[in-house]
Amino acid sequence: MISIEDIQEKALKPHQMHRQLSIRETEMISLGLLEMLCDSDCQDEKTLKYLAKFLTPELYEDLIDERNLNKKCGYPLCDRAPERIRDPFSIDINTRKFLWENNPYAYLSTYCSKLHFKCSQFYQMQLSEDALFSRTGIHLYTTTSGSNPGIPDDSKYHVTLFEELLREKASEDDIKKLIASMRGLDIQNKADDSELDEELSKWLGDITIVENPNPSELGDLVRED
Repeated sequence: MISIEDIQEKALKPHQMHRQLSIRETEMISLGLLEMLCDSDCQDEKTLKYLAKFLTPELYEDLIDERNLNKKCGYPLCDRAPERIRDPFSIDINTRKFLWENNPYAYLSTYCSKLHFKCSQFYQMQLSEDALFSRTGIHLYTTTSGSNPGIPDDSKYHVTLFEELLREKASEDDIKKLIASMRGLDIQNKADDSELDEELSKWLGDITIVENPNPSELGDLVRED
């Protein structure tokens, strides 16, 4: 299990002497993150949210593929295998795209369940497109020896997990507003709003939140209803 401390010690520690990362240094950090999480999992939700500071949607896609190669669910919080094991590189990009668009169960070759497929999508769509080397100071952290005054405000890279919304029983309108604010959508852009409505209806239409009077200590986020 990978913790925030592991990420800091193994991927970030060598780069604490300066705020501006070089392209080479960002490549080293990205590779280190892939190596850590391709065959292990985030220890907790806090770790996954911390990880978002260093990911782009493209790097996250690479992480999903690497986890699948190791027969792991693409969602970094999960320690299970995909429902249907498949080599993600055994087919070309066009074939994969066709299968994803035409096979309603294609996600089972990448994730253990529909819920983790949706959790992963929700996480990925919030990741910043900013190159890691442009995220000045984002790699700096406070050590036990004292504070680090160079640490910037990283609220721009904050993400909300889908599980958090489910636990809070957020309404569909609440989720729409959250995503709209994340994407910086213009409220006058009716086309984008329409696409957002349609996308979220598909996501949330088959998720029913049921109160369990005797919940398991481990929760039920990995269970497919």
